[in-house]
Amino acid sequence: MFSKIKDFYHSKVKKDQPQSVMRADQVEKQQLKYRQQQRKAAEDTYAQEHPEQILKEKMQDFEYKTNRLKKKLNIAIITVFGLIILVFLILFFI
Repeated sequence: MFSKIKDFYHSKVKKDQPQSVMRADQVEKQQLKYRQQQRKAAEDTYAQEHPEQILKEKMQDFEYKTNRLKKKLNIAIITVFGLIILVFLILFFI
């Protein structure tokens, strides 16, 4: 009698549903991994479709970094010369 009830219950339970429960952090990791794969795929297709745009962006980025480095270097040089002049003035008047 119990076997009939058990068989009836098991026939109503769907077999395609997953029986394990995932933790929230595991789900977030999987979603993050999936988003990163999608982003990487989109970047690759864009790079294949627009190679001249990628080169242009790289050159603009290089020029921006170079100009920023030039400004910092000029500020450092002016500061060093200013401090050298200040030291000579102090030593001259002491």
